[in-house]
Amino acid sequence: MKTIPFINKLTNACTIALVTVAVGCGQAPNSQDSADASKMEALEKQNELLKASLKKRQEDLDEARADNLGSTTVVAAGPSADEILDELTNLKMTSANKKAMQRRISFLLESLKERGDASVPVIRDYLNKMEDVEFAVERSEEEGREGRGRGRGGDWMERMRSRSRGTSLNFDQPPSLRIGLIDVLKEIGGRSAEAALGEVLESTARGFEVAYVAKTVREMMGDDAFKKEAIAAAHDLLTNPVEIPNPNSFDRNNKRFLFNVLEMYNDQTFIESAQRMLVTDDGKIDDTVLDYLDDVGKEQAISSIFQAFNSGNVTDRGDLADLARAGIKYTGSNPQANQMFNDIMSSDDYDMRVKWSALREMDDVDDNDTLRARLQLMQNIPSSGNDGQDKIVQMYSRQIEAKINGEEYNMRDDMRNLGGDFWRNAFGDMGRGRDRGGDRDRGGERRNQPTVVPAP
Repeated sequence: MKTIPFINKLTNACTIALVTVAVGCGQAPNSQDSADASKMEALEKQNELLKASLKKRQEDLDEARADNLGSTTVVAAGPSADEILDELTNLKMTSANKKAMQRRISFLLESLKERGDASVPVIRDYLNKMEDVEFAVERSEEEGREGRGRGRGGDWMERMRSRSRGTSLNFDQPPSLRIGLIDVLKEIGGRSAEAALGEVLESTARGFEVAYVAKTVREMMGDDAFKKEAIAAAHDLLTNPVEIPNPNSFDRNNKRFLFNVLEMYNDQTFIESAQRMLVTDDGKIDDTVLDYLDDVGKEQAISSIFQAFNSGNVTDRGDLADLARAGIKYTGSNPQANQMFNDIMSSDDYDMRVKWSALREMDDVDDNDTLRARLQLMQNIPSSGNDGQDKIVQMYSRQIEAKINGEEYNMRDDMRNLGGDFWRNAFGDMGRGRDRGGDRDRGGERRNQPTVVPAP
């Protein structure tokens, strides 16, 4: 704490001098003695100087006191940051004490925040250990047997919640200690906390943590915060994935989180590498990679989408429809997209599901030049001999014409007027001999169905 004894002594001296001068000034002047008059005038001047000096010293004193109070460090009472963290690492949450433990966790994390900068070194050391504690219920063996005895259907709501949490970065309660500590660093703020978060980006092997820290620092410091470090971490872990022992739901979604990081920063430097990852070894489309290429790669990625579509290695109807949607959106301006559309609509190798996916993209643009180019492509489609397909093409052509001319056209009404038999005939061959994907499960059969299914 700063001390200010010199200012106090000087102030006292000025006060005494001022009082002395004031007493002298109170004496009546001797008009007969010119020397006394001169002396009186000098004393008055000295009095004014001392008043000004006293005022200046008082201002200095006030400023020194303010500085002294501003530099005071308030030390929170209670356990130290080390002791708080030690308790957090040893908490045991069960079904019986879940609510109490959640409240305790919130209190302890808040206590770390209150200790401010004093907590940062302790948190940084823990994060650098690469250890974690999941804030989840630890079930006893008896509880585990009861859960297994109920079968898969008994806990379906929890499974659904778990799936929805799998790729989210927003939590009411931190799912683990490390995430809670990252939140504490965000609240404390400052250079030390920011540096500690940067160290996590450089050291962690968990895609989930890379994404969460990237989101956190962007909220703290701006959209480009730690951009270089976050992108480098995502590239490294996507190229050289690390197997996480005992992975949780977040770890199982590592790849999606890492591609989310690239999307956060709109990183296009990974497009070429991502193109090689689009088709898996078993001929499936990796939808995480396709989302990145679609959202960030955009038209730069059309070549890889076109190649995957025409390779013959992808046979799943749903995957083909996804590729069609990603590629057809550039129809009218990109030759490869135009070729993809023509191939889909003119070939019997693609069933009505894939054709429908292509047609639905054709009017999804506002540029009239592109719409006219797409309309020309559709008008050049030869008759398929399939009444259902030809009528659907005609309806989408009319939809585009109406959009170009600024007219209203309710295609849904025309679809309903065709009746249920028409739609059953149009899509009735799905799942039979023409399906390039072979047998599909029940969930797959419902994938990418038309949005309008009229009643019979």
